[in-house]
Amino acid sequence: MAAVRQIAIIAAMTDPLQAITDLLREEHGIPSARLQPWARLGPDLGVDGDDASELLQRLHEAFGTDFSALEEQWTEFFHVEGTSPRAVLCGLLLLIPSIALTLWVAAAFDLPDAAAPAIGVVTFFASSAGLGRLFPGKPKRPVTIEGLADIVRAGAWPADPAKVR
Repeated sequence: MAAVRQIAIIAAMTDPLQAITDLLREEHGIPSARLQPWARLGPDLGVDGDDASELLQRLHEAFGTDFSALEEQWTEFFHVEGTSPRAVLCGLLLLIPSIALTLWVAAAFDLPDAAAPAIGVVTFFASSAGLGRLFPGKPKRPVTIEGLADIVRAGAWPADPAKVR
């Protein structure tokens, strides 16, 4: 009920920049000081994945903006929630050396059996984090608050991703 009232209030606004700023502050808890027009949704504000999807849905409901072109471009701008098949495969491949290292550490230091699972978890996540730094994914294109306001004013997400700022 409050969300419907809030959308009506937002729709009454004529300034998309103010509406976006209000949504980010009220629904995502981002302090006003961080909500500058040049702030990037993902890297600066932490609005990514499902949070970005919610924000765009609210803007569509309030202003009628067509975000259908974004469906094909989503992974260029935002991360996908959940686990990808690539991440699962990499995790399984990383599990084998993690187990081997865990067994070696437990035997080399004559640790009790109860310590092995804890060492295994630490080894797995440390290796996973290390590989993530060695092989980072493709960087996402930035979407700024002002750029999103321009898209709302235009009425649709551009078909050319290079036009998003």
